[in-house]
Amino acid sequence: MSGYEQIYETLIPKLGECDFLEASERLGLSPQPDGSLSVNFLGREYEISSLGVNPTDGKPVNVNNRSVLAYYTLSQGVGEPAFSYVPISNFAGPGLFGNIRWMTDPLGKTFGGDYVTFSETMCRLGGVFDSMLRSDRYSWLLKVLPNIPLQIIYNDGDDEFPCEVQILFDKNAARFMEFECLAFLKGCLVRAMIMIAKTGDTDGWV
Repeated sequence: MSGYEQIYETLIPKLGECDFLEASERLGLSPQPDGSLSVNFLGREYEISSLGVNPTDGKPVNVNNRSVLAYYTLSQGVGEPAFSYVPISNFAGPGLFGNIRWMTDPLGKTFGGDYVTFSETMCRLGGVFDSMLRSDRYSWLLKVLPNIPLQIIYNDGDDEFPCEVQILFDKNAARFMEFECLAFLKGCLVRAMIMIAKTGDTDGWV
């Protein structure tokens, strides 16, 4: 069992003690008749219950997707999004390595010179075009979880600088997840964007 799988396994007993109805009302999750919760996360529907987190399509999923949804469900966070966006490094506490720009480097390589594929990928994930910041810089918004909207900025490359894709978090995201879990979420999103760009499919990410 990998370290990531061990993290998820420690969360399952906590889900067994969670008040799902209270969590659904506070976190914007959808209660189901059987007492479980449902949520759309990165283009797939998930069921969250006392037994764990599972995609409803029954296909494989990366364990970090499960952990992110478990952490969100167990969060004691309250409040509304600020709809103002900052780098994830803003949430890193003392002694934490907050500069994780390397996580998005693969996005620049995947979408470099291909804004059309980038925009199609964002649409598949439920993203909404926000604005053109410059002639070569585009802003999209994505509600990755009910209380955690993101701003994703596509900066086209040129002869001097390569293409860059920035992922910015709502200022209030840390109310619902600690820095490490937000980093997990960022990694899940990067992986999902690359898989959609390569396969056009949102099912069976591993």
